[in-house]
Amino acid sequence: MKPYFLYIVALFVLLSCNSSKNQLTNCNLKKITFNIKHFDDRGLYGDTKTAIDYEFCVPNNAETLKTISEIDSSIKPLNGKGRTKCKENHIIMIGNSYNKDIKKILCKLSQLDYITEINQVFWE
Repeated sequence: MKPYFLYIVALFVLLSCNSSKNQLTNCNLKKITFNIKHFDDRGLYGDTKTAIDYEFCVPNNAETLKTISEIDSSIKPLNGKGRTKCKENHIIMIGNSYNKDIKKILCKLSQLDYITEINQVFWE
């Protein structure tokens, strides 16, 4: 009976490792200018364990804003062009990583054709 238990535990561990890797499989990491692998489960980043703000540009229209809101309703538009330097007819969007499944959110955003880069915000 013990060997079966060990096989079940090993299978569970293997599947849990694969699920975290699969989360990044559909991610366009080239668009994200910071390392999303450094986030923990609470959306805290790196050794300092702090939440970060991030920004990206999207076309300024209702359909696009609705899509972004469906991914994460706390992402909001901001006046200005940001460091990302949004093009004409685009708007800067600001999000925060705290207490979210931020890897999943960033990966979904990175899959959108109209988002060319996602940058960390450094407030000055």
